[in-house]
This record gives sequence, C-alpha cells and structure tokens, in this order.
Amino acid sequence: MTGARILLPQTEEHCGMRLVREKNQNLNLYSTYDSCYAQIEDSKVVIPLLVQLKGETRWFRVNISCPLIKRRSERTQIIITLLPGTCDTEEDLRVDCGHQSISSDACFKLGCCYDADDLNCYYRLNACSLDGHFVFSVKATDTEQPFDPSSLVVKDQPRCSPVVATPDTAIFKIGLMDCGAKMKVEGDVTIYEVVVTEKSTSKDSPFSLRVQCEYEASDLARAADLRSLYAVTNPPPVVAQGTMGLRMRIAKDASFTSFFPEDQLPLTLPLRHPTYVEISLAQPSPDHTLSLHVRDCFAYPSSRHSVWTLLSDGCPNPLDNMRSSVPVDNQGKTMSHSQVRRFDVKTFAFLDPHTGHPSAEEIYFSCWVEICPGDVDCAQQCAIVSSEGERQRREAMTESDQVQLVSLGPLVLERNSTELEDNPCVKQKTMFQVTVYVLAGVCAALLLILLFMVWSSIRKGQKPVVKQVCGVQVDSEQSQ
Repeated sequence: MTGARILLPQTEEHCGMRLVREKNQNLNLYSTYDSCYAQIEDSKVVIPLLVQLKGETRWFRVNISCPLIKRRSERTQIIITLLPGTCDTEEDLRVDCGHQSISSDACFKLGCCYDADDLNCYYRLNACSLDGHFVFSVKATDTEQPFDPSSLVVKDQPRCSPVVATPDTAIFKIGLMDCGAKMKVEGDVTIYEVVVTEKSTSKDSPFSLRVQCEYEASDLARAADLRSLYAVTNPPPVVAQGTMGLRMRIAKDASFTSFFPEDQLPLTLPLRHPTYVEISLAQPSPDHTLSLHVRDCFAYPSSRHSVWTLLSDGCPNPLDNMRSSVPVDNQGKTMSHSQVRRFDVKTFAFLDPHTGHPSAEEIYFSCWVEICPGDVDCAQQCAIVSSEGERQRREAMTESDQVQLVSLGPLVLERNSTELEDNPCVKQKTMFQVTVYVLAGVCAALLLILLFMVWSSIRKGQKPVVKQVCGVQVDSEQSQ
C-alpha cells in the first residue's frame, strides 16, 4: 500500500471493485476480499475510503470492514462463486435430489451424490447443480456477530427461505430463474446471482451474502436436457417468485402509437397540457395471463421538497383541480386483464418553497404497480373518465408481494405565452388591473366635474355681491 489516493471509478476494471448507482441515486460499493486495496487486519478485511460530502471540502476517512468467512472454498470473498461441491454432507443437512426411487446412475447423471447405504440421492453442497439450482450453506459462525440461520431469506423475496435450517446452519436450494435471481452473460459464461440477507435486523452491520453460479454454454445445454428429463420423471412444484420488468414511457399523443425514446430525456413539455403516460410489462412477457394493477402514482421535483399524487389506487386524485384521466368501460372499471395501463397528466409546476414562484426544476413521475396472476381480478373501479368527473368509492385492494416501483424522468416544464394567456390566475390579475384603471379614471373625472361645479358656484356667488356694493355706493353718493 503506497497511501496514494485513487478515484473509485478508476479501480473498477481489474481491481475487484465495483461502484453501482441505483435509481434513487444511492451509491453501492462492491469489493472482493482479494481486491487491490483490501487489507487483512486480524480476522477482518478492511478497505480504507475517503468520503467527501456534497457541498463540502473536507474529506472523511471511512474504513469498510467485513469478517473473514471461514469456508473450505479457496475463494474466500463476499461475492462467492460456487465451486463443485463435495458429497461429505451431514445427513441432517442433505437436500434430496431427484425422485425417491431414483437409481444411482440417474443420480450421478444429475450431478448429485448417492448414499448406497440409505439409497438416498442428494445435492452436492456449495455447488451449482446440473439441473439448474444454487445449493449452498450459510453458517452462523461465518461472521463475528452470530445470527439465526433460520432468519435468512433471499433479498426482497421473503418466501425464499432455507430448505433446511439448524441452530448453526442454513441450507438454500434456489432455482436459477427463481427468487429474483439476476442473470448476466460474459462471453461464453452465463452468471446467475442471488443475495441472502436477514429477514429483519437492527444491527449496524446487517448480514449480506452475494452468491454466484457460473455456467458455460455446454453446461447450460446439458442442464436444459437434464431439466427436461427431470420434469418428466419428477416434476417439482412451482412455488418460487421470479423477476419481471416494468416500463414507463410517454406517448406523443392520445393515440399511444408513438413514444418519446429515453435518449431524448429530459423532455420539455408545455404547462397545463396533457402528458400521455403508459405503464406496461416489459416484452416479451413471461406469462400472457399476468396483468397490471396501478396503485399510486406521484410526481416530485429533483430536490424532492414536495410530492403531488397523480393517481390514488389507480384512480385520479380527487384533490387535484386538473385531474388525470383513466380509460374505463361503461361500468366504470378499467380492463381486468391487461399488461398495459394508460393515463394522462395535466402538466404543472411545483412552487419554490423559498420564493413562492413556479420552480424551474426537473420533475419525475413514479408509480407503484402490482403484478396480478391470471386468477385475480385486477380491474379498478373508477368513475372518473375525464378530468371533470367525481371519483366513486373503490373496491378494497388485496395485499400482494408482487409490487414494484417504476419511474420516469426527468421532465422540464416551460411556461409559454399561450399558457400565460390561458392561465386563469393571469386572466384574473389582468381583469383586476383593468378594473382598477377604469375606476381610477371615473373617480378622476368625477373629481374634475365636482371641482368645476364648485368653481362655477363661486363665480356665480361673487357677481351679485359686487353689484350690491356698487349700488350702495351710488345711492350713498346720490344721497349726499
């Protein structure tokens, strides 16, 4: 270690470190135990980091440490790539492979282990099986702070728990396409990945284990053949959850036949004009019987100082005087089984909390979307078919774990001259100004008329007085 400062993006290519920015702008740092900047200190692996907070010049030193995992595998790292396992698995930790009466030859073809005494076929532990499964163990002693192995689950998949759990060990068996497993291809190698975490924890450093399975093309071909044979001889129940993609995009008009591409973001849209939003399952869809239920949609500026509800339980926000429109049938329901949901938004601007004027910030749209299986009615009861209608009471919504957040942005809203002319606030202000000017003119005219009348009265009153005085003087002279 030289003590030199190296920017993280410059370390990613060959040093075993990876920096990932999530959609919410959080940064995740991943490092293998043998990365270029990892240091072994006692029973820990330490990576020293310098962190600078946004808007500040000071640097803070942060040491990220993880305990050394005590494994038989030579690859001792946080990101564990499963190696071909062994057959010396304790009986109470064995996971059955194949059907009950499977022969030893059929067991070996599946890449599993066979106990001739018990006539039992079981998976190799800490291995990627040929029939397409992660099979691995997690021990409570793998970390400095022991944990309950039965509390482990696949991240964001609470139903994907250990198939075997003892006080000190958890055994997972996960299908490569199940439990939200991620897949990526690097050359001729296909990599599947899952993350195991504690179901709920209050620890400062919660347990997290990333597991990978690597398959070459020939292995996958063989695995496909084995899975076909396996499905015929002993079809396993389908109980796990998978990963499905959602897409949100903006149409160019109400026909929804043409859409703005993502590379044109941020879009510049006129205020108070409808924006046509579409949410759909990413195609090709894994199951044509699935449908979408839009729960809540909201808009927020890039500073996140405010939020405004666009849709509530899939229906227009009743507090919005420029409500969105949701297409419904003559019974006031959206289509039950549809993988596409559409609505429009009357674009608006957030007010700057400091000035009170419309903000020029970019804004984002986000929606919570539920994915419904074919046997669930996903229709939504909405009485609002246009922005002028009133919302009726909606049917109760069933709880589901298949809820995802989909977002779109940034968008830039501009105030044009036409919009200013059509703005009711601007019209009201203009009418008020005109009224003030007219009243001021009338008052000025009345004041002038009043002054003229007073002046005229004074003139008329002065003339007789002068004559009377003169008359008196004349009479006086005559009397003399």
